[in-house]
Amino acid sequence: MKKIIYGIFAILVLATVGCSKIDSLLDTENYQKNDTSNFPVTQTDAEEIITSIYSVMPTFYYDVKESNIYRNIVASDDMFGGSNNGGMATDRFLEDGAEKSSTNWKHSYEMIFRSNYALEAIPEMDESLFSSKEEKDYLIGQAHFLRAWADWELAEKFETFPLLSSTAPVNIPRSSVDEIYESITTDLLEAINLMPSKYGYSQEAGHSGRATKYAAEAALARIWMFYTGFYGKDSMFGVSKADIVSYLKDVRDNSKFGLEKDPREIWPCTNEYSSGFAYGTDFDTYASNNNLHWVGNRSKETVWGCHFSMIFYRNNAKNATAYNRLGEYLNFVILPDKKPTVNTYPYGRGYGNGTVNSNMVKEWLEDPDYGVTDVRLWGSVMAVYDADECIPWMKGQYVEVPNHKVDASEREKTMFHNKKYAVMGCYSDASKSKMYNNFFYAYDGFVGTNSNAYDNRNDVIFIRYADVLLMLDELEETTTGMNQIRQRAGLKPYSSYSLERLQKERRYEFCFEGTRWTDLRRWYPSTAGKVISDNQTGAFLRDRSKDIASGWANIPGNTLEQRYAKTRGFWKLADSEITLSEGVLTQTPGFEDGDNWMFNDGALPY
Repeated sequence: MKKIIYGIFAILVLATVGCSKIDSLLDTENYQKNDTSNFPVTQTDAEEIITSIYSVMPTFYYDVKESNIYRNIVASDDMFGGSNNGGMATDRFLEDGAEKSSTNWKHSYEMIFRSNYALEAIPEMDESLFSSKEEKDYLIGQAHFLRAWADWELAEKFETFPLLSSTAPVNIPRSSVDEIYESITTDLLEAINLMPSKYGYSQEAGHSGRATKYAAEAALARIWMFYTGFYGKDSMFGVSKADIVSYLKDVRDNSKFGLEKDPREIWPCTNEYSSGFAYGTDFDTYASNNNLHWVGNRSKETVWGCHFSMIFYRNNAKNATAYNRLGEYLNFVILPDKKPTVNTYPYGRGYGNGTVNSNMVKEWLEDPDYGVTDVRLWGSVMAVYDADECIPWMKGQYVEVPNHKVDASEREKTMFHNKKYAVMGCYSDASKSKMYNNFFYAYDGFVGTNSNAYDNRNDVIFIRYADVLLMLDELEETTTGMNQIRQRAGLKPYSSYSLERLQKERRYEFCFEGTRWTDLRRWYPSTAGKVISDNQTGAFLRDRSKDIASGWANIPGNTLEQRYAKTRGFWKLADSEITLSEGVLTQTPGFEDGDNWMFNDGALPY
């Protein structure tokens, strides 16, 4: 019987390499009239199958609060929940509803299904259909990598899940930890072996933004370090520490990826439209005052990330499209009309989630190895409103947005926000005749809606080249990579290695990028909740316009430490998925019925 290839290729012409929203694999209509008797039959068909996998990488456009990177950022000790129930719940390892992972779960399995289809179909195609064996292998290697990445995101979030290695419909229980990590390891090793070494960093059409052998090596290292740290292992299914060091050195030495000259220029807050440089003028912003110029998407430092089309496409049935909503959720609230103004320029409107932990800013500022000399401090963190007046240790320090008016209803306002994933507005011309909600709208040829939500097309970065260097330092107990990174941040080199120095360097280099949460869990598998709680307790915050004298505090009887002990840092499976499985699936420990997992903002002790 023919297996129907559902309408998944309808808009591939709009997707260059990445995450354009396309019709669901679960759709029951056969729009394209393709099935396994006539598809795939050309190299172009095979390429379209691979592109369709990228297009459903979860989930930055429909419900970003379910995505791993959002949860990892907010759950870490770098941020508090802020003003949204979902953010406040995530910050405390709770949920504010029974279905908060359903979209992320679905997209992960769409990605796995499409990868499985690719791995069933493409190897069976005759080699003569491809321009070379190398190109066929590259496509198959990408499918292995993308399946491994989807499995890793599920493992990182839920620990265990039904592991699917074919397109056959099955209803099976959660696979074991070892089964899952063995499968991830096998897929990544296949990807490393199959993908040609010539494809490293590239801006070449058709290859820019694609997964590479080097992305697979770096991902294997990231996952190996979590698995061995969190589960107390010495190796991962035949992959040793020496193997990981070798893979990381291959990325370092042969991939053509590398460090950008200034870490601030990796992020779109330094774009030339917001700074005014694109118009031959200076709009008096942090970026223009420091002569910063965004390197743009597909940076040479982005070893692996999610890239977005510059063409607007919208699936009206689901009110979704391909755009990056992290900034929309992690930016501050703007009053009175929720649009960018001169008072908050160049930053755009957000929902007020993810206020930056003021304890972290204080530690960074006062650390003799870092402080204001570190360009990453005010390059990553924006101080707002009266931070220099209401926080004693901020007196005389740089407040970037002093005229930001705080909403009286905002929760856990610390006077600090992140800049890496922030919505950026811009003026339409040098005369400032009009202000756009999003700087991408000023791009020539950009098809958008002048929206703080729909027009965010900046990359979501998963693994940077700097991480390759710091993973190597950690494994080899060296300072080589740290000192390269410190030099470009304006800091003096370290004379010797220590884990404490490595941990601080990782925290400040990758703040607000989602690595801190995973790092803490692998370093402190059983006590990460206490570490986070201790690092947040007492931090300055203002809650509903009142300064809280005691600072950030736990929910009595349901503390971070208690929640982490119950969940081990994993998240709730949507109740609907358990129901659909007819009880074959079980709930993540710590989120069972009656286990006090439901967040209510009335429980906050302020």
